[in-house]
This record gives sequence, structure tokens and C-alpha cells, in this order.
Amino acid sequence: MSTAGSNWWSCPYCGGPNAFDAAACAHCGAQLRDPDASELFTTVAVDNAEVVPPAVPFGPDSMWSTAPTADPFSSVGGVVDAEAVDGPPLFTGTAEGHRPAAGHSDDTNGLAAAIGRLDQAEQDAAVVPFAVCATLIEADEVVLAAVAGQMLGQAAAVVLTTRRVLVVNARRWQPIVDVYHLGPDLVVRERHDRNVASLTFSQGAQLSTVDAISEVGLAVELAERLSRVG
Repeated sequence: MSTAGSNWWSCPYCGGPNAFDAAACAHCGAQLRDPDASELFTTVAVDNAEVVPPAVPFGPDSMWSTAPTADPFSSVGGVVDAEAVDGPPLFTGTAEGHRPAAGHSDDTNGLAAAIGRLDQAEQDAAVVPFAVCATLIEADEVVLAAVAGQMLGQAAAVVLTTRRVLVVNARRWQPIVDVYHLGPDLVVRERHDRNVASLTFSQGAQLSTVDAISEVGLAVELAERLSRVG
């Protein structure tokens, strides 16, 4: 029997050719159509067909597995939850005046306390210069005062310690770092009006000016402290 024409199709059970509208296979007798249905294709053969399991069962080792796997964002397996990392940020503030908690055990040199006196916007603007200052301050060095402003068009920080004055700006990739050691040859000039202040430091041939300091009171305080330190 030829199957070249379009009115023939193969039995899903034995593969033998059958007429397109055959209700049962002419070779194996399998029912191909539901006698009560008028659809061209029926699900009778599918319902009676044997289900053959796949050669490779699904499981954790399969390439396309539906088995539950470990959460890739879980702290188990070496992935660390960022909130669980030990150690506080460089400086933090509270709602009351942005001051860190008194006696903070991690603020051994007083930098966080000095920065915490600044307005939160000033802290955020000078976060890079303050971070650089934090790396420069030695373990036995105590911070007396800190202010934030601008130097050469970049955010800048001034930190006064018991040994020196650090003036750092946020120039990208290579911040300017000026260090002034306390002594009689160190000159500081402070200027201000009601809203803004500037500090200029000079020692020998070195000169640094930080302007646009919005914390006028702290700038005046730093200059006064500097005049008493030495």
C-alpha cells in the first residue's frame, strides 16, 4: 500500500499505513479515532500509548535539573551577607546632630567623633578625603577637629591632630595630600562671614587653601585650637 498520497498516515503503534479517516489500524487493530468524536485527530491513541521514561533521569546531576539547589545569594558556601560583615563604616552619625555614640570602641583616635560634628551633607561630600585622612592617621595620634570644604574645585577635608594638619582633596585617582607639622613656622589664616569660611595653611614654601566651608563655627574652632597646639 503506497503512502505517497496525502490521504494516508502511519499507525502510532505498529507504523503501518492507514487511510486518513480510518477508525482503527488495518494492521494491528488499534483504535485510531473516537467513534463519537468528529475531530480529525483524536487523543485515543495517546491515552493508550505506553509512557517511556527518559534515558537519563532528572536529578541534581542532570544538565537541566528541576531539583532544588542552594540559593546563590545565601551566606552558606562562602557568599557573605554584606550586613553581617564585622566592622563599622569609617564614620556614622545619629539623628541628633549627626554625632556617633559616645565611647565608640572603634573610634580610637577620635576621627569619627570629629567628623560626626559636621552636617550630614558635608560628611557625604567629603567622604573620600576623610577616608584618605583615616589611612594617614597613626594609632597614637588624636584628632582634635575636622572640617569639610573645597580645594581646587574638589571636595576637601581638613583634619587637625595632636601632631599635624592634614589637608586632602578628592581629586580622582590621585588626591592632593598636604601635611603640615605643628610648629612655630606653621601659619594659619581663617576668614569667614556669616555663611562660609576659608582656611589657609602655609609652612615654608607649601601653601594650601580650603574654602567653601559651610560649618563656620567649626572652622573658627579649628583655627583657635591650632593656635593653642604645639
